Amino acid sequence: MRIGFNFTSAEGLPIAKRLLADNLIDYCEILIDNFLHLDPKDIRNHFDCPIAFHIMRSCFLESSDKYLSDIAERIKYHARELNPIYVSDHLAEFSINGRLLHFISEIDYRKRMVIFNKIARWQEMLECQLFLENYPSLLDGGYEAPHFFSEMRHKTGAGLLFDISNAVCAAHNCEYSSDLWIEEALSTSHYHIAGYGPAISDDNLFLDTHAEEISPLTMQFFLENRDIFTRDNATVTYERDRNLDYESIARDIVKIKSACDLNAEGSPQ
Repeated sequence: MRIGFNFTSAEGLPIAKRLLADNLIDYCEILIDNFLHLDPKDIRNHFDCPIAFHIMRSCFLESSDKYLSDIAERIKYHARELNPIYVSDHLAEFSINGRLLHFISEIDYRKRMVIFNKIARWQEMLECQLFLENYPSLLDGGYEAPHFFSEMRHKTGAGLLFDISNAVCAAHNCEYSSDLWIEEALSTSHYHIAGYGPAISDDNLFLDTHAEEISPLTMQFFLENRDIFTRDNATVTYERDRNLDYESIARDIVKIKSACDLNAEGSPQ
């Protein structure tokens, strides 16, 4: 198993480099949208490690073919230079009737064939297998998600980027067992893990915030299924977008390593 760090902006560069220097991570997952304006050789000069691509703002369910084709060409150019471990994207709605949402929204899983066709088209443009991330469901649609991803894999060839903490959020919010995701978790080798927090409007709802340390519930689910997450070809990417405190991030990664018995001899200096 390899452990990575999700690198989203220049603010996180010193932390990513220090995590690499302290041998706490094996690769970096780059939010590639934010770096398409750079020469990929410049990116490589900053990261002497394997790299994965995570796409945030393709909005491929809503965007035109012309827009997606332009992004795909730039992503493919960077991929030829950087040879990413995987290419992933978000499966979510970013707008309704042309109006941008303040927060991205869960898809309507009942619109299977329309969504599958768009996934297949986007994957074809990227010319590689695409891994799509599960959503931290707030409503009953979360019950549909594991079945949707299973059908998606078989009908499009796309894979699941299984976000462990998102599954825990969804299970809490929708009041079902995270174990509904086990079969799908087994279908992939690429995982995310992060912290979450309560919604401002309702502290009984968990939101995927990427601002806190990993919760006990997430670690419990990880430990109960570590034979899945620690397979030889697995990648586990730790996400933190806010509250970028190095010691806090390092504690979380050491926690993951301890759970996997991976050279976790205390925190780095």
